[in-house]
This record gives sequence, C-alpha cells and structure tokens, in this order.
Amino acid sequence: MGTFVGKYEEKRVKAEGKTSFALVPAAFFAVELFAFFFLAKDTDSSAARFWPLVFGILWAAMLGGFVRLLPRKGGRVLFAVLYFTAMAYAVVQTGYYILFSQMLWFSDFRYASEGSDYLDILLSYPISWWLGIAALVILGVALTVRFPHWGRQWQPRVTAAIAAAAAVVGACLLPEVVFQQDDEIRYAESDYGRAQSAEAAYDNMFNAHRLYQVCGLYQTLVKDLYANEIYPLTPAHTKTQAEASAQIDSYFAKQTSGGKNAMTGLLEGKNVILVLMESMDDWMIGEHTPTLCRLMEEGIHFTHFFTPAYGGIRTFNTEFCINTGSFLSSQGGYAFDYVTNDFDQSLANLLRERGYSAKEFHYNSDTFYSRGEFAPAMGYEEYVSYADYITDVSDKEAKQLLYDDQLLFDNPSLNDLFFREGKKLNFIITRSAHLSYKYNEVLSYWGLKKYPEYKGLTGNEETDCAYLKARLVDDLFARMLAELEEKGELENTVIVGVTDHYTYGYKNEKALLELSGVDNKLLLERTPCFIWSADLEPQTVDKVLNTADLLPTLLNLLGIDSEFSYMGHDAFDEGYDGFVPFSDGSWISGNTAYEAASKKLIPVDGGEASMDAQTRAELTQRTQAFTQINNLILQTDYYHTEEDAGEN
Repeated sequence: MGTFVGKYEEKRVKAEGKTSFALVPAAFFAVELFAFFFLAKDTDSSAARFWPLVFGILWAAMLGGFVRLLPRKGGRVLFAVLYFTAMAYAVVQTGYYILFSQMLWFSDFRYASEGSDYLDILLSYPISWWLGIAALVILGVALTVRFPHWGRQWQPRVTAAIAAAAAVVGACLLPEVVFQQDDEIRYAESDYGRAQSAEAAYDNMFNAHRLYQVCGLYQTLVKDLYANEIYPLTPAHTKTQAEASAQIDSYFAKQTSGGKNAMTGLLEGKNVILVLMESMDDWMIGEHTPTLCRLMEEGIHFTHFFTPAYGGIRTFNTEFCINTGSFLSSQGGYAFDYVTNDFDQSLANLLRERGYSAKEFHYNSDTFYSRGEFAPAMGYEEYVSYADYITDVSDKEAKQLLYDDQLLFDNPSLNDLFFREGKKLNFIITRSAHLSYKYNEVLSYWGLKKYPEYKGLTGNEETDCAYLKARLVDDLFARMLAELEEKGELENTVIVGVTDHYTYGYKNEKALLELSGVDNKLLLERTPCFIWSADLEPQTVDKVLNTADLLPTLLNLLGIDSEFSYMGHDAFDEGYDGFVPFSDGSWISGNTAYEAASKKLIPVDGGEASMDAQTRAELTQRTQAFTQINNLILQTDYYHTEEDAGEN
C-alpha cells in the first residue's frame, strides 16, 4: 500500500511540476479579460477603452508575484482565495452591468439577498456570459488542483518580489499616463470640461463603471475598498467632513429659486397619497390602464420625467429620493449606514410638523431594504407590512392575498389604518408590475386567473405579462378612488403617482426600445409621473425633470415654504430650465441627451441633436457637481442641526 501511495505521489508531483507558473498570472488576467468583454462593450471604440486590460496585466503580475513569494502550499491557498474572490467580483459586476448598464460599489453587495426572489432573470443572460463563468471556474479549479511545483531556491522569489514591486509602482503611476488622453480638458482654464476627464472619474469616484473604464477591475476594487471602507475610519475623515459641509453651502448659495408662483399652495391642507408604482413603465400606460390615463388627463402630467439610477438599488433609490429630495450616494455605501442621519427636510417630517400623520404601506416585510428602520428615519410613524395582517402567511391561499395590492383596502384592519382620523400622508409601494414577465411567474400566474385574456394577447409573452401587471396596478387606483369617494375624502385628497424605474426586467432590449418609442437605452429612463386632485386644472408639463424635482414641486403645491435647500427644483419655477443628471456623467437638457459612455449627443424627441462645445461642457460639469454634492449631503449628514443633536 505504501509503495502504491508513494508512486501516486511521485506521479502527482511530476504532473504538477509540468504545470507552468505562468498560468497563475495568466489566470488572474483571464478574470480581467472576462470583465472587459462585458464592461467595455458600450464604451467608445478608441484605443483608450483598452486601458483596463493594461491595468489587468500589472495586477496579474502583482498577484502572481505575491503568490510566488510564499512556500508552495501557502501559494496554492493564496492563489485560490485571490482568484475565486476576483472571479466572484467579476461575475457579480458583469451580471449587474448586463441588466442595469452600471456597476456596483463593494458596499452594495450587501443587498444581494434582496434580489434573491428574482434570480430567474439570470436565465435570460447571454450564453457568452455563462460560458465565460464556466471557463473561469474550470481554469481556477484545474490550476488549484494541479498547482505548479517549485523548490526552495531563493532566486525565483527575488525575481517574483521584483516583478510584484514593479507592478505596484506601475499601477500607481499608470493613471497619470491615462489622464494625459484628456489633457485638453484636464488643463482647461475653465472647470467645465474637466468633469469629462479620466482624472475626474479616478479622483472623485462618482461612478463605479466610469472608474473601471480608467483603471480596470482590480484597481477599481482596491480604490473602492480604501475610499469607502477604510478611509472613513481615519482621523483625516473628520476634517474632510467639515470641508464638505462648506462645499455644500457654497453650492446651494449659487442656486437660484423663483420663489412663489401661480401653483403655490393650490393643494394646501389636503391629504396626500404618494404611490411608488413599482416598474410601471411609460409604454404600459394606455388602453390597459384607463384609471391612470384618467388621472393623468385630469391632473398634472409630467411627460418628460426621468428616474436616473444612483447607488446600487433602483427601487429604494427612487423611494429615498421622492421622500428626502436626494438620491442615494453614487459612491457606494450601504444605504442603511445613513439611517441615523437626520431627515428633517423629508416630506413626512415637514407634513407631520403641520399636523399630519404619516404611514408607509407595502406587502413586503419590514426587513426588506431595512424599511422597518428607514421609514421612521424618514419621518413615517410606522412601516405597515401587509404580511403582518395575514393570519397564516405560510398558508398557500393566505399568501396569495399578498399578490393583490388591493389587500390594502380588502383587509378591514389595513383599511381602517389607511383611513385613520385627521390629516394624513399615506405612502404606498405597489408590487403588481414587478418583474419577471413570464406566464409561470407567481404574480403573472395569479393575475392570469383574474384576466385570462392577457395570455397570448400580443404574441409576446413578456409584453402580455407587462400589460397584465399594468392592469393590476390600474385596478389599485380604481379601487382607491372608489374607497376615497365612499369615505367622503375624494375632494380633499392629492394622489401622486411616480415610478421607481423602467421595466429593466424585460429581457428583449430591442423590443423594449420599440415599445418605449426610443432608440437609445438612456432614454428608457423616462417613466410616468402625475399629480391629481379633484379641483386641479388639467395641464401637461413637458419640461425635462428628474426624481429629485418631485419633492420641491409637491411642497410648492402644498404651500409648504421649507427652510431647507434641495438638490431638485420646483417644476413650476420659471427660472428652472429642467435637467436630468445621471451618475455616470450622462445628462438630459431640453431636447438633447448626452451619453457619457459613447460621448454622443442624442435627440430626446427625434430630430437632430446639436449643441456647441461650451454648453456641452458646462452641462457635463453641472452633472458632476450635482452628483458630488448629492453624495456629500448623505456622507456629512448635512441636514443635521444642533437641535437634533440635543434631542439625540
């Protein structure tokens, strides 16, 4: 037996000895190459797009050198840990980018469990992505099992140390070389053009994907971990916070406001129902949504309302913004990290100061997106989960009650809570229109029992399910109007409908563009938004607006003269030209959009898009300034006051 084991061990050592150590850095580079294939496909076609691969070569040499410095057994363990960690990071980033055209910060990974209910969307991912993952797994496992064999000679280790050190120096110096591609705007007399530069993306880290375009996958991760996880723990961070608050003050001091206007106070004193219509895209509004069409026709219809993504979670990003006036930070950071911030500027807090009660309603548990903690932080007295009002939520039939947003009115206890005494703000988050769009998805399956005619309606399964779910959302609004009228509250209520994001779960992007009537993915971000009250004069607002504009607009209509400054503007302020800033540097102004990835101008409503270079640069700088200040507001707890400190 001993002889057999000895011979086996001898063969194994010989086999491993034949494995070239060059495969170790090659494996690390393969991870970068996999990421590049998916993360660089939407960037411009110039040679600059290949910088991530150059950084990848340096990091492959660096990591390979670190592995070679250790004894063979330790090297094997270190290789496996580093390789599979990098691979997992690349898989998550590319998978998220395929769906959202943006990347995550490391802190956003904490939300992974929140999306576990929608993993079936992965089945629609390109086969090349799955094959790439399979290849990386096979390479990593094979190399770990048949790891190169090396002796105890000191010369190779010295060589490895020199190579690793040289790679470290190269990774530190190479960004300066990359920056030189933008020298014209980098050293411009004006700050306007600098926002487009690689240096701005690298230093300010305002968008994870833009940072990747400058320095590749590995360096993006390292900069992210240091800037967002390590640096905040250092004493220097306190000084930076004070400087940031002064920077925010300066930003708001330069902002102009038109003050009161013809719309000021038109809805003062009324009850407010704010409805976040999950995934309710603009193309879904029409013959299948008669109630929503009526509310838009009779109320204020914002035709060019855009919901840009900030942070790593789309729904909560919009939920947070319409309540507080600020987006989540585009620099990452777990949203729950800001739960201890003061949100005195929020809609709920301002209305409660004026005698309102405020409650948030949703089917999901209070732990989902930490809403049980965040709702009170934003000023709501209570986060109301429908599941808490079901006798046995584990029972299949009882659980199906949660599929219907109308449970809010069907359940007597929930109905009483919604129509409680006094002035009130009710914030509803719907479920009906959420992905995925398949006949056998639980919500679609349930909806088809109610409306079987939607199966096969258009000849496209995804479109059928989307229209079906839109019908379910419309049913909620129809029921809401009936309940308000029955309770005698219809005339004294404001209904605000806003969508969190477009139907990104619709996997056929070409068909989605056609349904939305646009030819560029950036323009898919346009979503429905309206404000309705029985005594409002119908009007259409065509000005381009972003999510942050809704709160100031609503406060103006309610006659609330807030002492706080906001990132957004009142839509009826004649001095506000309308603007949509995206965290990746893209923007929309008037009838022109700018896509940062391709550096192209795009017409919003057809025709030709043209703009002089100076205006284009100014709008790009304006976008970066917006993003930077928005991030700082959260990071500095800007709305915190001494009075708040005393209360705490």
